[in-house]
Amino acid sequence: MDIKVIGAVLGLLVTFGGLFVQVGQIMTRLDIVEQRNIPDISNLEKEISVLKSQVEDLKEKNSNPLIR
Repeated sequence: MDIKVIGAVLGLLVTFGGLFVQVGQIMTRLDIVEQRNIPDISNLEKEISVLKSQVEDLKEKNSNPLIR
């Protein structure tokens, strides 16, 4: 084998090695993202519903032209 073939084979090996390293890093990141928990927003939903009802009450109070 001459030097060109040896260089090409080494280049391919380095390229494939780098590819496997990148795939490994992506898989690790995906595992970390999948392990994260979704925060509990049920309390926020309750507060939003209360605020919506308060806004509706204020709209009703302000819609009467005699109060102005």
